[in-house]
Amino acid sequence: MRNGQRGMTLIGFLIIAAMVGLIGFAGLKLSPAYLENMKIKRVLKDVQEELDGAKATPQQIRRSIDKRLNIEMVYNLKGRDFEVEKAANGYIVAARYEYPVPFMANISLLVNFDDEVEIRQ
Repeated sequence: MRNGQRGMTLIGFLIIAAMVGLIGFAGLKLSPAYLENMKIKRVLKDVQEELDGAKATPQQIRRSIDKRLNIEMVYNLKGRDFEVEKAANGYIVAARYEYPVPFMANISLLVNFDDEVEIRQ
């Protein structure tokens, strides 16, 4: 005969369920930020494919970014928010930004994104 209980108590189950619920809720709240970041990565890749080897200027790069952001319906960033820096072989185009996500009450989650591509001359 066994002398111990096996299994989980109701309080233990409720605590684990609450933790799983909070993590799931955070995932649901963060998914739009990551979906938008996927669009921004696609914009950077498309601009790189379009202008690679075309001797583009920073103004042309920003115009192309603005056009693609409008097509992708990304309204949080504009072409002027992207960093266009001179590199040895062309330009480095970077999207470095923070995305605050309201979580619950006065608690927010902050996600940092840092994506870049090189556009060669």
